[in-house]
Amino acid sequence: MTAQRTPERGLSLIEVLVATAVLSLVIIIALGLYDASRKAFAKGENATESQESVRIAFDRVTSDLRMLGYNVNPDGHPARPDEQLEGALDHAVILRADFDRSDPAASVTPEATLAGGAFSTVSTGNDEIVAYVLAEPDGTGPDTIAFQADVSGATRDGVVEPVSIGNVVLDPTSPPYTLYRVTLNNNAATYGSPAFVVRTPVVENVRDLTFTYYGATGTFKDASATIAETQTAKDVRSGLIRVNVSLVGMTRQKDLSYNDASDAAAQRYRKFELKGDVTPRNMRFKGIQDLNADVTPPTKPAAPVLTPGHCGGLIVAWAPNPIVEGVTQYRINWGPTSSDVIGSRNVPGSPFYVDGLTDGATYVVTIQAQDAEGNMSLRSDPSSVVTTNANTPSPPTGFSTSTNQTYHVAVTWTAVTTNTTNVPPADPQAPRIRDLAGYRLYWHFDNIVALDPANLVAKEDVLSAGAPSPYYDTPLVACLDRYYVMTAVDRCGTESAPTPVSRGRLANAGVNPKPPENVQAHFVGTGRAHVKWKQITSDVNDQAIKIERYEVYRSMPLDGGLPPSSAVWVPSALAVVYTNAYDDNAVPALGPGEVVYYRIQGGDYCDNDSDFSAEARLECAFSGDVDFVTPKDGANVPGSNATTVVVSGGTDTYELVSITYVHATKGLKRTFTSATQGTSWTDSGWNASPPGPYRITATVRNLAGCVQFETVDVTAKGSP
Repeated sequence: MTAQRTPERGLSLIEVLVATAVLSLVIIIALGLYDASRKAFAKGENATESQESVRIAFDRVTSDLRMLGYNVNPDGHPARPDEQLEGALDHAVILRADFDRSDPAASVTPEATLAGGAFSTVSTGNDEIVAYVLAEPDGTGPDTIAFQADVSGATRDGVVEPVSIGNVVLDPTSPPYTLYRVTLNNNAATYGSPAFVVRTPVVENVRDLTFTYYGATGTFKDASATIAETQTAKDVRSGLIRVNVSLVGMTRQKDLSYNDASDAAAQRYRKFELKGDVTPRNMRFKGIQDLNADVTPPTKPAAPVLTPGHCGGLIVAWAPNPIVEGVTQYRINWGPTSSDVIGSRNVPGSPFYVDGLTDGATYVVTIQAQDAEGNMSLRSDPSSVVTTNANTPSPPTGFSTSTNQTYHVAVTWTAVTTNTTNVPPADPQAPRIRDLAGYRLYWHFDNIVALDPANLVAKEDVLSAGAPSPYYDTPLVACLDRYYVMTAVDRCGTESAPTPVSRGRLANAGVNPKPPENVQAHFVGTGRAHVKWKQITSDVNDQAIKIERYEVYRSMPLDGGLPPSSAVWVPSALAVVYTNAYDDNAVPALGPGEVVYYRIQGGDYCDNDSDFSAEARLECAFSGDVDFVTPKDGANVPGSNATTVVVSGGTDTYELVSITYVHATKGLKRTFTSATQGTSWTDSGWNASPPGPYRITATVRNLAGCVQFETVDVTAKGSP
């Protein structure tokens, strides 16, 4: 008898669905746990990074504060102007200390060089004047701290100079910020330039940095970012007993599960604060002068003899002190009165030429003698005189211009060293020119070159007294004769006679210009159109050139639905112009839906012609020209810069302007838009950062919806 087999049975549909649901739930729970774990790890890493960086920065700040005042006045000289605490602000501090004392090389560099002058012992260089400040993440800031310190001379002379630390934030209400340790450059030649202030980032993502200063009678601080230099203010700062430091860091990323309602500016960021007191033990300490030191000052010098005659300058002469007094240098003081000294200069001896004065002003001058120990005499009896300019520079010699070079005309000359006459006769070096400002270079199309501002190529702000020869005049139009003359000019603007005329000419480089860009055409009335374009500034090899001659072409009317490539062009130019605009007063009558196009071609005088520009369609009405007031095309923009755009010569109602800033390599960096009706708009928010080349485009729309644009190419230097 055969056994009967039981049939096999699989999972039912319901069982499959249940199993799938259970598996999905398990996966979702696992993913949720993983995501929660990942977020927890990211939060922990974010917080750890913030805490560690704040700890390191806090240690750096407090370590420097503990050194405050150390060895600042090692010889106890009473005339030393160095302050231990230079500035005490809520969110910034400026202090001085001998930070490199333990380094055998750094402790004498440049201190050994700075020694001398009024003080034989100098223990702090400019790089040991330290400020801690906040700035925006890109290094910019709206505020400037101003104080005074003895920093600009080759030696410490006891005369303070103004110092500015710009691009700082003194009201930290829009975090995050970067904490910077700022010092000054030991190279005195950099004084007055951006290189003088040296900024070193310490930590990023700072929420706040706060200092509280305690003296014998309570807290104090400087009232403003312009640090007061009165004796009262100095005494208050020197009374510092302790300082409380609070450094608050913030996480790099937001935490959406965190809410700090007390801090609207950083509500979703976790914060980490380190706070503590620092007691600077070296405050008010100073050295004691050697009891055997020479403390007898030299005798009062004789009253000086003042000789005017050079622009903004005086020759100051006086009888030297007796040799036995050991005088090493003299100080010349000047001002409008003997009690109001506005300037001084340490000099080796008599006579000495003092420049940089205001021409036509009265100056009272006194002399002081100083010995090797830094002892300073009383001031001499005063002498006074009015500065006058009685000289005319001699014309430059050796003047010539090239005729065989491509892309530039080389202008050469021999430096001017004399005036035309021996004035003033009391000048021991007459007719030496002491007030040369530089040179002015003029040109014209013919060989009679008038000394007219319209003919100026470059003046003394470019061709300064120390400018090297040759000067390259570029960009220029090739194969076109230019005639040049040069003059010398002093600081009062007195010009010499011109040099003989010299012919200059660019040789043919044999390279075509690039085609014109930004061609636009707009109706300005019935049968009238205004055509404009950007002037050609380079050839196809990207060499800078100048093009003055442009040919304007207009197409035959065609259906507006057809592409520009369908246009039929009249073979001859509609017009030849020597500017970058043309008014077409004979636009042909257009039928319904018809348009015309314009295109432009530029060329030099060597028959090197560009390709045709892109076609510009004439289809809407816009009166006036969009132009940039600032910055100008080709300008170097040093930092925060107001961009001003105007519509000139128009009668429309202009309802919208858009200004875009596009970096050549980093792309769009800023867009400014204004719907305020008018003819002028200003954007003050661009900080010229990051540095590099930009194209700025301004687009203006009128009430009819027609737009016109203008572009400038500039180079941003960024904020210092």
